[in-house]
Amino acid sequence: MSGNTTRLRVHDPTGASGASLSHAPRLDTLAGKTICEISNGMWEYQRVFPALREQLKKRFPTVRIIPYSEVVSGPGHEDLDLVSRLVKEKGCDAVISGMAA
Repeated sequence: MSGNTTRLRVHDPTGASGASLSHAPRLDTLAGKTICEISNGMWEYQRVFPALREQLKKRFPTVRIIPYSEVVSGPGHEDLDLVSRLVKEKGCDAVISGMAA
């Protein structure tokens, strides 16, 4: 056996995990629930939200969807207190937020 040795140092690139924020619990169903849309005004939102609305209403006929135009829309709605207040005022059980570019 040769006297040559190779040493490797391996680093874990994932870093420490520890989410400081957690998601709300999932709803058991969307039937009879109120869903608020929040648009960031990105990539085809004016086409995607109506298509999504249509599919949700087919699958859950009693779902109530409040369109982004009645909640908050467009880039710059980083004011989480405002968004939270609007969603609560509308009585939303869930939020669909998007789209991505």
